[in-house]
Amino acid sequence: MRVSLTVFSIPCRSNMFPALDTELKQETLPDPYEDFMRYHLQYYGYYKDSLMLRSPFVKSRQLLYDDIGKVNPRLREPQDLFAFFSGNALLQAPRWPIECEVIKESIHHIEWVPPQPEYFYQPTGNEKIPEIVGEEKGTIVYQLDSDVGSLGNFSSFLHLLYCMPTEDSYFTSSRVGGKRGIIKELSVSLQGPEDNTLLFESRFESGNLQKAVRVNTYEYELTLRTDLYTNKHTQWFYFRVQNTRKDVTYRFTIVNLLKPKSLYTVGMKPLMYSQLDASTRSIGWRREGKEIKYYRDSTGDGQQPSYCLTWTVQFPHDQDTCFFAHFYPYTYTDLQRFLLSVANSPIKSQFCKLRTLCRSLAGNNVYLLTITNPARTPQEAAAKKAVVLTARVHPGESNGSWIMKGFLDFILSNSPDAQLLRDIFIFKVVPMLNPDGVIVGNYRCSLAGRDLNRHYKTILKESFPCIWHTRNMIKRLLEEREVLLYCDLHGHSRKNNIFLYGCGNTDRQFWLHERVFPLMLSKNAPDKFSFHSCNFKVQKCKEGTGRVVMWRMGILNSYTMESTFGGSTLGNKRDTHFTTEDLKSLGYHVCDTLLDFCDPDRTKFMQCLAELKELLQQEIHKKFKELGQDMDLERSWSDISLSDIESSTSGSDSSLSDGLPAHLLNIADELNQKKMMYKKKKKPLKSRKQRNKQYQKNTLMLDSEITEDAPERARFPSLQKHPAFFRTSENASSSVINNEKPRLSKSQLNGRGKSTSLDPTNMTSLILAKNKDRIQKQKPGFTVSCDPKKSTNPSQEPAPPVKPSWSRSRCSGTQGSHRTAVAYPSLHIYTYP
Repeated sequence: MRVSLTVFSIPCRSNMFPALDTELKQETLPDPYEDFMRYHLQYYGYYKDSLMLRSPFVKSRQLLYDDIGKVNPRLREPQDLFAFFSGNALLQAPRWPIECEVIKESIHHIEWVPPQPEYFYQPTGNEKIPEIVGEEKGTIVYQLDSDVGSLGNFSSFLHLLYCMPTEDSYFTSSRVGGKRGIIKELSVSLQGPEDNTLLFESRFESGNLQKAVRVNTYEYELTLRTDLYTNKHTQWFYFRVQNTRKDVTYRFTIVNLLKPKSLYTVGMKPLMYSQLDASTRSIGWRREGKEIKYYRDSTGDGQQPSYCLTWTVQFPHDQDTCFFAHFYPYTYTDLQRFLLSVANSPIKSQFCKLRTLCRSLAGNNVYLLTITNPARTPQEAAAKKAVVLTARVHPGESNGSWIMKGFLDFILSNSPDAQLLRDIFIFKVVPMLNPDGVIVGNYRCSLAGRDLNRHYKTILKESFPCIWHTRNMIKRLLEEREVLLYCDLHGHSRKNNIFLYGCGNTDRQFWLHERVFPLMLSKNAPDKFSFHSCNFKVQKCKEGTGRVVMWRMGILNSYTMESTFGGSTLGNKRDTHFTTEDLKSLGYHVCDTLLDFCDPDRTKFMQCLAELKELLQQEIHKKFKELGQDMDLERSWSDISLSDIESSTSGSDSSLSDGLPAHLLNIADELNQKKMMYKKKKKPLKSRKQRNKQYQKNTLMLDSEITEDAPERARFPSLQKHPAFFRTSENASSSVINNEKPRLSKSQLNGRGKSTSLDPTNMTSLILAKNKDRIQKQKPGFTVSCDPKKSTNPSQEPAPPVKPSWSRSRCSGTQGSHRTAVAYPSLHIYTYP
């Protein structure tokens, strides 16, 4: 009996991914394995019906078939090693875990800036706190598969294999379009035109909604899906509703939030998007909601407290399709559209090189942009310092992507300031570190089920490829040149405004220098950026974060930028929500502050440094006043540890590391053991030139010792040890003998003595020449009469450069115990090629 394999065709999501059209075609192919399995199962009493076993799986993705019905297989073209966009390139379709169902519709939203400020919601104190009813008394109108019952046939077995992932499972494989087979309709079926039940959907890119329960005519309880392969991290939501009714008040209540504090308690509103308004009036995302209340659920089981968010809303149209979101979505496809426009630009592509840094767990590209103007000479290229920016390591913090987009829009523009920055810097940009999490709608984790921003020290390249390759890229970059600044863009759900977390410097010679850039940024964006919310304390639980790991690698100005999901409490924007335009403008201010920070005229730098010392004195006065102590600040205030003054960053959105998943613990132990064995067994090799040089040095020192100790050797004709000689030679070569590599390479050590500003001998003339074409403007917040950044006076002498704060000392060569060898004067040492 011949059993055939049916390959189902999957409709293309849009013309944007035409490769999907030919991936699966309706063909009937024999499969001996299916014959064998069916015969084997029938022997044990299964599948005795007359139905033929049909499998929806394709055995090979390397074969393509013609569009017509004939079988004419051919091999698929091999993928490029470094996939990047070209003029005729198509967007890479997102790859999903095979457990995830994905609808075929393409979701796209227009960009729009509200003409009027969107103010915070002002609580009245009379907001209703609805009682949580649950599905026992309500009606489930939407639910993702999380449990599969017995269907009594082979398809139920296959369905069980591919249900929604849980915390006890882990990622295994992925494919374009997610789960194979027919996409089920999860929403309820309407009974007629008078049925006013809302139709929910979230099975699209970045969507997140697990379940919707109708508890009243216009009232719904919503449950968010936790991050895949975990049982926590519910914060990000993004879903669609259809079949709306105009001028009717609906209430939505999210019932399984986990954070005890939220910006919703201080006036933040959810975002809503109407497709009819977008198509007819070009209106995009806007803040909507009344009777907003964030409260603790009193009906919980007590094991883990949960919190609820409730709000009411009126839809603008009947029979509309609307979306709700925690913040402005920015998907992986949105990023690819932007990068494709850059790659296809004949001007931008000359100074912006796009490459694939690596592939994620699911096989999605992690893109790396290198932005700089071509150097005229090798010396000019070597003099350039580097700036590294990354975003979306936490997938639910889409505000990081909007800041990154503003930065890229400006740095890739033809502005004189942008051209100057490209002349003097090399920018390394990773715009989306966690594309898998962004695609599936996670809030904090990757498909490894862990927070990537706690694993920058990982050795598991295959399990955490995105951050492993990012750290390795920066490590190689540090060997080539100085990295002036590293900044990782994040979002914050419990504080308003935008601020930075940095790493305090312990070297008194460069004291407070890491705070200068944040202070300058607060002066350039006074209505958005809050310097007083910045923190520079390094906690033990943050050792695995990007900013701390890069700081310990030698980057003094290493920051995490936190942007609120809410809005501003500063200046002209006080008590208003941030828009996408506000966030993009901050990307411009980062570029502007870089020019201030590196201006050869150090007036602004020294002014900010003096202001920082004054602010610190005030903090110390306040601290000692709270403790009821007096202190002579004129003599000893600068000797106080800053960690004793600053509070911790516990107010951040940080989460403690959960450690490695169970299935990775053994792999990590094996890699650590191999690494230790490799370190013990590895022996260094020297070139002939190095051996000759060491021999000559040892011979000269031995001759000097013989001359000095001639009288003593006359009385003791036997061979003597020379402790002084062996101590010296031991110090010179102990790191080679014991394979102890210095923490920084030679090029890094040379760069450590450089200034945080550009080297005046190499770059001042370039900056001053470029400054002639720049627009004159007075910066807010600075008291100097002229703007040094825009100065065109070539006779102006730059102030002495300010050195960065990393240590100058190498690792000690005398570490560890070394055996002292015996010197034999008659022994001749020969060198070999």
